[in-house]
Amino acid sequence: MYKTLVVDDDPHVRKLVKVNLEKRGHIVEEAATGEEAISSIKQAVPDLVVLDLVMPGIDGIDVCIWIRAQSDVPVIVLSAYDEEDLMVRALDAGADDYVTKPFRTEEFLARMRAVMRRATPEANQLDDGKVEIGEMIVDLEARRVFVGGADIALTRTEFALLAELSKNVDTVLTHGELLARVWGPQYRDESHYLYIYLGRIRDKLGSKYGQLIETVSGVGYLLHSSF
Repeated sequence: MYKTLVVDDDPHVRKLVKVNLEKRGHIVEEAATGEEAISSIKQAVPDLVVLDLVMPGIDGIDVCIWIRAQSDVPVIVLSAYDEEDLMVRALDAGADDYVTKPFRTEEFLARMRAVMRRATPEANQLDDGKVEIGEMIVDLEARRVFVGGADIALTRTEFALLAELSKNVDTVLTHGELLARVWGPQYRDESHYLYIYLGRIRDKLGSKYGQLIETVSGVGYLLHSSF
């Protein structure tokens, strides 16, 4: 049973999501504004946040940025806008997925289940062991990354993506393979997710170790075992 916070200024959207989630055993709380969402999360962090972007007052992007500064709770953006730049901004702010309105209920629920699987360690166990490349250590068991002894703060999704590359060092993984393994098979066509998340991973690893991740144009990505 999950506790879900639904944030949307449209009461009809909140009711639709709430009814469908409560039928499946979720506890659902509502917020009509970004301010209400932040206040609710301050009182108790939910298991999942469903977040609209365009709201009066604090918008969804700023709410997502605030959430990521406080917590790693999964965030699904539910937006009426399908512009790529807005989607990029939302994912870059830390959203785990982006669903456009109007949405098909079953598709939304499938995406929600995929997000929650990634958020549940038991459902996404990685092989034991460590991958070491120079001063970079990817600890698959502890789900942590170190560069030069410094602990690199990656989100769950970022780590899952780097872990897949690490378990297949010097091997090209296609866009579809990475998307299916990290996000789920229904994400095979969402290649922009890889561009955004791998860009963030490269930035966090730094210029030296970030360059170990190679983009194989039109095919996929690989992690080199040496410089």
